[in-house]
Amino acid sequence: MIAAESGAAAATPPPSPLAKLALFGAAFLAMLDLSISMVALPALRDGLQASLSGLQWTVDAYTLCFAGLLLVGGLISDRLGHRTALLLSVTLFVVGSAVCTGAPNLGVLITGRAIQGAAAAVLVPGCMALIAHLFPDPAQRVKMLGLWSALSGIAVALGPVIGGTLVDLAGWRTIFGINLPLGAVVLFCAAKALPVTQAQRGRRLDAAGVVLGIVWAFSLAFAVIEGGSRGWGSPLIIGAFAVAALGLAAFLVVESRAEHAMLPLSLFRLPVFAAAGATAFVLGCSLSTAFYFLSLYLQQVLDYSPMKAGLGFLPAAAAMALAARYAAKLAATFKPRTITVTGLGAGTIGLAGLAFTGPDTPFALVGVALVLIGAGLGIAIPHNNSTALGSVPPTSAGAASGTIQTLMQFGTVIGIAVLGAVQAGGFHDALRERLAGLGVGADAARQAVDAISEGTVPALEGVQPKTLVEAVSDTFAHGLQHSWAVAAVIAAVGALAVLLVRPAPAPPAAAPATAAEPTKAGAAN
Repeated sequence: MIAAESGAAAATPPPSPLAKLALFGAAFLAMLDLSISMVALPALRDGLQASLSGLQWTVDAYTLCFAGLLLVGGLISDRLGHRTALLLSVTLFVVGSAVCTGAPNLGVLITGRAIQGAAAAVLVPGCMALIAHLFPDPAQRVKMLGLWSALSGIAVALGPVIGGTLVDLAGWRTIFGINLPLGAVVLFCAAKALPVTQAQRGRRLDAAGVVLGIVWAFSLAFAVIEGGSRGWGSPLIIGAFAVAALGLAAFLVVESRAEHAMLPLSLFRLPVFAAAGATAFVLGCSLSTAFYFLSLYLQQVLDYSPMKAGLGFLPAAAAMALAARYAAKLAATFKPRTITVTGLGAGTIGLAGLAFTGPDTPFALVGVALVLIGAGLGIAIPHNNSTALGSVPPTSAGAASGTIQTLMQFGTVIGIAVLGAVQAGGFHDALRERLAGLGVGADAARQAVDAISEGTVPALEGVQPKTLVEAVSDTFAHGLQHSWAVAAVIAAVGALAVLLVRPAPAPPAAAPATAAEPTKAGAAN
């Protein structure tokens, strides 16, 4: 994508401040919405009577569509022309935000989140291509891509803080409504200042790969998220697992034969790249998902306000930013594989620490665990990207970076689904046992657990409301402990897998491409 426009970019005049604002503002919006809804989950539950599985969908709908279309987002941008693609994708993002803002029920909200995610999948690679077009000098291009990446990371880190503040001040709808004026500013700047770029018609869209990729991932997420409430043996859940398995098999067959495959499977024949891909999935499935459950812990267990819960994310955000800033210096002394393992190890320890938290745990101890998780992500992501890109020929660097990013986002989707099921299972079992200890019969306890899972607290004969609330808080924390413990095991297994793969030497000509590409790959991280 960058190579296709480098010649035209040489004659491009220096970009105006409005052009820079358009590119950086668009990226900020897309990455902010990956995390801004985290601390709004309890408010969404109360406002829309959402169940635990419904809350998972408000996060997964965005991430699933973002990840599912990211690999072809750049191709769509190429075919439309990058300026046109950016204008259309930001417009679609604003439309999705408007749907979320006015959502009368959970189904409409999830639809709006899916629209946002689909728009972001085109917006993000389109922004990177326009940066390459506007900054033809390689050194300046790398500098601007690095700044773009840093701003994207800051947006993800600030999402819970901004979201918590907005929810406290004006309600949960404002976390989506804020995108409307901001999106309008971005659209004005883009239309006014961004240059028209030539559409590239050379490569065909892998439509079959896109459809099958979304079908199998959505089916798997649906089965895992809804299995606890609908019953793991229900025909619908069994059918969803079957569709996921068949869809994945068909996806792999189609991608292995497609002339313009969305996912270049040949890259996975390289052991180091395959290990880096697995590591990216593990990072998403374990460390990234910790923040989803952190929001529930801070508000449901510690009874924090949304604003205070948002501020509770700051230790992780600060550690992530600092670790990412100084991670490059580590590369001068240590091998990327060693640094990646160190990041996964720090995250494992942090997750294990969260597995011992409860209603009476001081936040200082929680903060230490969050610093370890944030630092682990900040260290591991760039160096895992570097390992992946160093294992492929320079001509495959773009495909490799997109694949690694997609795997991490899919890891987050599956992680929230699987660990959410673990949390719900632990919570329900512990609550039924607690209610039995309070003298509640088995049938009444089961009905109470079902009602609480749907967002309502029933009145139980012989149980004081305060006692029931305490029981729910304690057992909810018990379920969270289970999810964090499983996440810690996943991260530890990932670290072990990285250690067991012998690194291959990088291709001799890969160095120049690798210098720029990790920045691109990390832009959405």
